[in-house]
Amino acid sequence: MIKINAFTPNHQKELVEFINSVNGSRDTPKELTELFFEQGINIPPANPKTDCFLAYLNKEIYGFLQFIDETPIKRLVGLHTIRSGPYFEEILKSFLNLSIQRASKAEVEVINFQIPENDNESSRIFETNGWKKIKTYRNLRFEGTDLEELILPDGYSVRHFDNRKDIDTLTKLQNISFGSHWGFSPNSKDQIQYRITMERTSDQGIIFIANNNEIAGYNWTMQSHYGNSAVGWVAMTGVHPDYRGLKLGKAVVLAGMHYLISQNVHVIELEVDSENIPATNLYESIGFKKVSETYWYQKKPS
Repeated sequence: MIKINAFTPNHQKELVEFINSVNGSRDTPKELTELFFEQGINIPPANPKTDCFLAYLNKEIYGFLQFIDETPIKRLVGLHTIRSGPYFEEILKSFLNLSIQRASKAEVEVINFQIPENDNESSRIFETNGWKKIKTYRNLRFEGTDLEELILPDGYSVRHFDNRKDIDTLTKLQNISFGSHWGFSPNSKDQIQYRITMERTSDQGIIFIANNNEIAGYNWTMQSHYGNSAVGWVAMTGVHPDYRGLKLGKAVVLAGMHYLISQNVHVIELEVDSENIPATNLYESIGFKKVSETYWYQKKPS
């Protein structure tokens, strides 16, 4: 009999090992560390004791669920990892029921879960239980060092983020750049400050593009190394609405990629909404290629 228990810190080491095993990320640059896991479940205003759950069978972990409350947009997001096998459906249904219970008690209008495109079992379970597939995201990858030269428009320059003076600027820029994007929840200054201190992120990895010292856009990169291997991510790329249409997005993405390559990162990945054709075309023009897709499912709490 599967049991669903609330997370406690005592579970952390075993849980990280479970996630790496299920995801096949052990001994790779994408391996989840205990530090990054702990940071991830504590991003303000999260509370792991009430937001995280484990599915157990005979004292062995079979599933993990984390809720992210996005109060500003009245959305609840479920992040889950489940071991494949005979208990998969039971665990996923339990997690979905938990999400509905959680959402019904809060001021939530929608619940969202994301799954890989080849996860046919999850798709079947979602759809037979009243969930709708509403979005497709593409996972893109750039490999190698053959990257076009960064050429900035006249009057523009790039610089690295400075934690001593740029928190307010980055917070405002991120929120105004993504305010109209699906699923984006405005970030507070505290959340940005916290995320900047997380593993895989550095001040140098956040690049600003400026017009006479006025910040016009940014590229937030991340990276992880394991032995001689490394992977980088273009986590966020935003351009202020006043500066759109000037091809600054491509320039700042290139700036971030050149930085990653200088750090011996020769594999760079990102995720993009399949409906965002301009962004997709931009990334493909630089050399990114699609490697997979993920689907977002949604349900409104009854």
